[in-house]
Amino acid sequence: MKKSFIVFSLLLFFACNNSNHAKTNNNASLNNECCELLPCICNKDKTPIEELTIKKKMNAETICLRLDSLFSTRVKRGFNGNVLIAKNGVVVYKKSFGFENYSKKDSLTEDSKFQLASISKQFTAVAILKLIQEKKLSLLNTVDQYFTSFPYKNITIKCLLSHRSGLPEYMHVFSNKIKPFSITNNNEILKWFAEDRPPMAAPVETKFEYCNSNYCVLAAILEHVTGQDFASYMRQTIFLPLGMKNTYVLTTNDPSINVHRTFGYTPKWEMHDLDFFDGVVGDKGIFTTTLDMYTWSKMLKSECLLSQETIKEMFQPRSFEKPGRKNYGYGFRMLDPQSDTSKLIYHNGWWKGYNTSFYMSAFYDYTIIVLGNKYNRSIYQALPIIDILVGKVEDGSIEGEDGPQ
Repeated sequence: MKKSFIVFSLLLFFACNNSNHAKTNNNASLNNECCELLPCICNKDKTPIEELTIKKKMNAETICLRLDSLFSTRVKRGFNGNVLIAKNGVVVYKKSFGFENYSKKDSLTEDSKFQLASISKQFTAVAILKLIQEKKLSLLNTVDQYFTSFPYKNITIKCLLSHRSGLPEYMHVFSNKIKPFSITNNNEILKWFAEDRPPMAAPVETKFEYCNSNYCVLAAILEHVTGQDFASYMRQTIFLPLGMKNTYVLTTNDPSINVHRTFGYTPKWEMHDLDFFDGVVGDKGIFTTTLDMYTWSKMLKSECLLSQETIKEMFQPRSFEKPGRKNYGYGFRMLDPQSDTSKLIYHNGWWKGYNTSFYMSAFYDYTIIVLGNKYNRSIYQALPIIDILVGKVEDGSIEGEDGPQ
């Protein structure tokens, strides 16, 4: 009964209370016209005959069988979620495993919507870079130019995008603000920064330190510049034009968002309660499907929303304090960033039962999308999938870091 009340309260809050976000009279509806950029994104899609030829050439049937064997094993170990894997411009594997709503025993389908958790950061980064491309923002603008009470100086949009601001983690420093049956939002976080002035985690631009506060502040800047709440702007300017009709921010003011929405669960199928920080967006909070994420991956390989120059900057590594295989650009992680053949663009996510994984390789031309709604770390083990796609026999793992990422 308690969990049902909490879920109801959360849905009611998001349906009725957007008062603390930027004011707008044009909240994005799921029924708005869409897809103006979809022809651009799909102009390189293959015909059925071309797909068949490509699949035969790369022996897609064997790849599919190996992937199915891998995920069947993971299901036995607790994996519950949706998978979409593409190679050479065609989908080679797409499948749903388990439950959308465990209490009702509703099975997952390709229309099931998952919380992306920190994969949401790449959407925020693209939105900010689009505003920069339109000359409405600059990478060198500082936070205090938009919020005069912001207590830290010289923190630029560039610092926020690349996690080099030195800001403290809002979930940690404001944990004393948590109240039962309540949630907060981005503007409240900014207010608390101004009032409490928690010490910086590091001096500005001295090192990379992954921190959700950066993308919380970026979303607030977007709202300030556009005059729209983050959910409406993303829906109208990013999701709908790209044809991502099943993608939305958790705070979207539209009750129909709950169709095929999943719930997050513990490994023992205990549904996660409302979290005080669920209303903070930009660092997390986007729900989507594997099919919409595949559309998103196509956009990242095109010039349909961002120029190739901007995309190249987004994928440029910006952290070299510690030598290693991993790096970070703007909203995206990189593995082996200096190698053209092994470089991976990726991001993982974790939040309240949701584990998510998104990988792309330009050289090998594959996309891996794994979205889960029951906590299971196998979702972060990408290397066995990659080995199958590139024809290797040995399996291994690339583990994601813990925490909302």
